[in-house]
Amino acid sequence: MSCRAPRQIPAPTPQQHKSHPTSPVVASPVSVPVASEGKDVAWLDSQRLRPVLEMAQQQQQPVFVTFYASWCAPCKVMEEEIFTQEQVFRYLNMNFLNFRTDFDSEAGQTIAAIYEVKTLPTILFLDPQGVVLERHTGIANPSVIQSLGDGVLAKTKH
Repeated sequence: MSCRAPRQIPAPTPQQHKSHPTSPVVASPVSVPVASEGKDVAWLDSQRLRPVLEMAQQQQQPVFVTFYASWCAPCKVMEEEIFTQEQVFRYLNMNFLNFRTDFDSEAGQTIAAIYEVKTLPTILFLDPQGVVLERHTGIANPSVIQSLGDGVLAKTKH
């Protein structure tokens, strides 16, 4: 089950469209506050993906990204029924930096254009440089999240 975006996503400019976003090397530590902890996914409190990728590079940790919108019923299922399951949020919090973006926000539209996201919900697993290692469109149940995540962890172990 998924939602199709009700409007066209503007095509990325040639400058924006890359197979993965790049970040300059950061000399000072990057700190992105965590929006929630405890009994939910520890979402990083950032509108932009770049600071999250900089943090991922410093910590050598992959990133879990979810695209959502307030009008998307399957997104609400993910938020209320999947991400609140203890096995899911513990798994994501232990293994990934977690980032979510509102598809309808300006930043969300930019990120969606870069990663060619047209259907919601969409989840991505990124390496610290922003390269997509796994993608899933529609509701992802706990076993799908763990299976995709395990594949990513296997690819990113040094």
